[in-house]
Amino acid sequence: MEKITIGKLPIYRAAPPNVRDNLIVIDKEIGAKNLSVGIGIYSKGQTSEFHVHSEEEEVMIYTKGKGIMKTIDGKEVELKEGDVTYVPAGEKHQLINTGDEDFVFLFVYTPAGPEKNIRKWNIVEDGNYSIKELF
Repeated sequence: MEKITIGKLPIYRAAPPNVRDNLIVIDKEIGAKNLSVGIGIYSKGQTSEFHVHSEEEEVMIYTKGKGIMKTIDGKEVELKEGDVTYVPAGEKHQLINTGDEDFVFLFVYTPAGPEKNIRKWNIVEDGNYSIKELF
């Protein structure tokens, strides 16, 4: 059993032009073998690039704000607090914050893997998120 305190986790920030923050909550670094869990935080106007997880399925549970998920085939789905998306392995997708506040979601990858790339982003040295900001 592991206990993690969200406010003590490092904040990983993606480089421009697709700036956004991620926290890695659970992954192989703490012993998980088959999944990883994190929190994505997109400020107003922030977006991910179109990307694909070739081997991993992804579930996202939206806890704050609103946004859109796009797929490469042109599908767009509006998202808000309380929505959940499932992205199968191999499906190219993009997230966009369309609201005026942070767009926050919990993400789960299975099997673990994509979080390794997030850990390569810069760490924000002078910040943290409180649980009230995220949920």
